Amino acid sequence: MQPKPGDRFSFTYLDEEGSQPCEAIVHRVLSNREEGLSSPEADFYVAEWLEALSSDPAAPVTSFTMMLGADCKTYIDGRAVCVTFERDLS
Repeated sequence: MQPKPGDRFSFTYLDEEGSQPCEAIVHRVLSNREEGLSSPEADFYVAEWLEALSSDPAAPVTSFTMMLGADCKTYIDGRAVCVTFERDLS
């Protein structure tokens, strides 16, 4: 699934045992160049960047950038997260 603006997802921090999922919405999808990484080596580490807005008032952050790593892992502020996107059934 390719994330796009408006997609809803939930995430939990993997380093917080028993943490509750936070909900958010994709605001923008950015390339490495748009995020300010211009070296060709950046593509070896980062696949995509997502700017997101929290849709949960209890979330630890209200707006954030999520890094989708080339290692198939996802990070927010350098912390690994587990992300689940809602399926579009329309």
